[in-house]
Amino acid sequence: MSGHIVQAAKHQLHSAFAALDDPAVPWKTLVLYLIVGVWAFETYLSLRQYKVYSFPSPPASLLQHVDLETYKKSQRYGRDKARFGFVVAAWGLLNSLAIVYFDLMPFFWQLSADVLQKLDWRTTEITQSIIFTLLSSLSRTILDLPLSYYSHFYLEEAHGFNKMTRTTFFTDFLKSTALGGIVLSPVIAALISIIRWAGTDGFVLWVLVFMLAFQVVLQVLYPLVIQPLFNTLTPLPPGLLKARVEILAASLRFPLAKLHQIDGSRRSAHSNAYFFGVLPWGNKHIVVYDSLIAKSTCSEIEAVLAHELGHWAHSDPTKLLVLAQAQIGFTFAVFAGFIDNRSLFEAFGFGQASTLAEKAGLASPVLPVIIGLELFQLVLAPLDAVLKFLMNSAVRSMEYAADSFAAGLDRPAFTDEQVKEMHKEPEPVAEKEESQSQEKGPEKKDEDQATRKELREAELAQSTQTSYAELLQVALIKLHKQNLSSMHYDWLYSAYHHSHPTLPERLAALEKHAGAVDRAKKAN
Repeated sequence: MSGHIVQAAKHQLHSAFAALDDPAVPWKTLVLYLIVGVWAFETYLSLRQYKVYSFPSPPASLLQHVDLETYKKSQRYGRDKARFGFVVAAWGLLNSLAIVYFDLMPFFWQLSADVLQKLDWRTTEITQSIIFTLLSSLSRTILDLPLSYYSHFYLEEAHGFNKMTRTTFFTDFLKSTALGGIVLSPVIAALISIIRWAGTDGFVLWVLVFMLAFQVVLQVLYPLVIQPLFNTLTPLPPGLLKARVEILAASLRFPLAKLHQIDGSRRSAHSNAYFFGVLPWGNKHIVVYDSLIAKSTCSEIEAVLAHELGHWAHSDPTKLLVLAQAQIGFTFAVFAGFIDNRSLFEAFGFGQASTLAEKAGLASPVLPVIIGLELFQLVLAPLDAVLKFLMNSAVRSMEYAADSFAAGLDRPAFTDEQVKEMHKEPEPVAEKEESQSQEKGPEKKDEDQATRKELREAELAQSTQTSYAELLQVALIKLHKQNLSSMHYDWLYSAYHHSHPTLPERLAALEKHAGAVDRAKKAN
């Protein structure tokens, strides 16, 4: 009985998709309206957020933590980023409209065939699709390069965050472009091969298996091959921070293999910490940004890492992988209904679809997969916006849960040696750091020494009995201030753009958790 129901549903679905393969459907006009509609929606959200940058004071929950000068800097940074965001969005709109209106996709498809002919390479669907993707991606990247340059060397630098040199910027551009081509080419070849081998009605499951394997392999290779092209990972030196993190990891039976420090400060003053390790049961590596170490106490970093280990304890990386697979599966399941939609191809300037297929070395009824995917993504754009809301909501719940996990942990006891380490005078500035400070002048050297003194005093003030809940709140507030992150948020803008809860939301949740713990203790 259930089999008949499934077959009937499939038949109805096929009929619905077949009805869309109609030259009377104004695909091109529809997509142009969808592009403008998504831009208008996102601009509306940005305008809602832009209004909050005129608020004269921080939220009530941050009043006692943020001085007025820092708040004003944060508001200026937010306004500048928002204004630049309007320019970026408008530029993206013009590019997207031009690609569709002036039939630039057929132009790049023909150009890819011409390139293959000049190189005297055999023209197949796979080779032409790879060249098409590389050429179109490269053109978009080059067009966006001036905006990226402005973002780093004017916007971020004006607010003290950019640490990247122009040589590093252009080197990163070349590396990223080459890396994109190296990674994309086999993926395109594999996807086309799988779809041709499995057929229109059976490729979705096989594509899911391939994409899962690809994501796992990429996560394994990223820290070993890709990340070293851009950053240097060095072992975290012996000391209080390393000892505390190792004890924390051991207390949770976290399979820690190595602790790393990453030179994030080469590019930006923003800071972070994370762990990697693709297999749920395999060894993990913890990475701490040097900028985080330079501006935070060991206890604060310990609390931040307790939050990160909460993600591990809740298997969040695996859940995110499953969510990504579900999204990919849904996307390709719907794409299966559009893959043979000849009217869609012809509406976007590809002429007679049968001629297009023949030029790609295909049997007449079959259309190039990569072109179908590009066109399908244009039609699917509004659905992507909806999925963005849902994905952010799922990740936010994970962030709340990780905060709660960290706040609920009993902090491992300090050893006598660690207590002595806390009270030691700070190490002299390393020779490399000393030379860097001197290069930037005596003011920078004095600032570094003042920061070290301030951190030591804060470390001593955060006693060995200070809970992770308190330390995490202090760390979140400090990171927010250092990064000049927005302190006011429009709820709809935040739901669409932010995968993490806002700072006031996280602090409120931590306070609520602390209150529940206190009530439970009193009840016992």
